[in-house]
Amino acid sequence: MRIENVNRSQLIKDDEDRWRLVTPSRNYIFRIWIMGIVTEIYTGENNYVGLKLEDGSGTIIIKTWDSRLDQFQKWDKIEVLGQVQISERDEEIDVFLSPDLIQTISDDNWFLVHRLKIAQQLQRETSIEVKSAIVGGVELGIASIEDLKIKLKEAVRKLDTGRGVTYSQLIKIFSDIDEVQIDEAITELLESGEFFEPKAGIFSSAVDS
Repeated sequence: MRIENVNRSQLIKDDEDRWRLVTPSRNYIFRIWIMGIVTEIYTGENNYVGLKLEDGSGTIIIKTWDSRLDQFQKWDKIEVLGQVQISERDEEIDVFLSPDLIQTISDDNWFLVHRLKIAQQLQRETSIEVKSAIVGGVELGIASIEDLKIKLKEAVRKLDTGRGVTYSQLIKIFSDIDEVQIDEAITELLESGEFFEPKAGIFSSAVDS
């Protein structure tokens, strides 16, 4: 996404009274990939570090409490894959990104790649067509987000040898499915407790169901 797409989205509460960020096309934003330039750096207690990221369309704050942002400097060009976090305190609502993967950009051509992927995404259908993926030699039919979640759980159980399954492995297995929809399914599995992340971007199954 471009940051303006995040900032123009609407904050609503779902059926479980949780804040959600919703695009004008009525899609939830759970996890996004953005690129930009660091314009400000914040530090605080308990290893808190925050970055303000600007991409020409708007600004967004990236926050973490594990010192992973200490490596970045003002005016660094970075890319971030992160989860949208929404907190409410004293009637004020704060929207920021919690990074799963974050790194500097050494080649400005990646900005062009990012813009092209955004353009491609805008042309995609939001519903999953019946497609297939192969796990352990078994073809899996996928027709809905709920079906995708079931297949993701099956894939992780089959592939996890004790160290988890990487995000890139899952993207490769389900290569016929939009990454946005895979992200949505993974996020829902994390929120329900069916998946957990031993490390950022590595997933294990928390239950046997």
